[in-house]
Amino acid sequence: MKRVIIVPVSEVKWFPGMTMIVRGGAIAALLGDSFEERSRGAFGSDDEFFDAVATGRADRNTFGSEAEATRFAEDMVKALNAEASRIEEAMNRVASFPRKAPQADSPEVISLERLRA
Repeated sequence: MKRVIIVPVSEVKWFPGMTMIVRGGAIAALLGDSFEERSRGAFGSDDEFFDAVATGRADRNTFGSEAEATRFAEDMVKALNAEASRIEEAMNRVASFPRKAPQADSPEVISLERLRA
């Protein structure tokens, strides 16, 4: 079995023995070996499986072949980069809006003297 993890490119060095199979922007998909005992089928319930993933006793994304793992990795990296682009565009739109300074008589501005009273 094969496993895929998605990490920032800057963190690839922390995963020796895994091969970078897809890179997109600042994200890399790494491929490594796994075992049936670490896959979803080895656990009695989703809760048990996700608990094992959270504690490092199971692999979240396992595949029967390298080709299947590569297809998953390509799709995941593409989707993550698309989402990152949407977020960046939204942040740029918000940052370009002119902001009005609050007025002194505005209900959102309360003077320190008024707060102390």
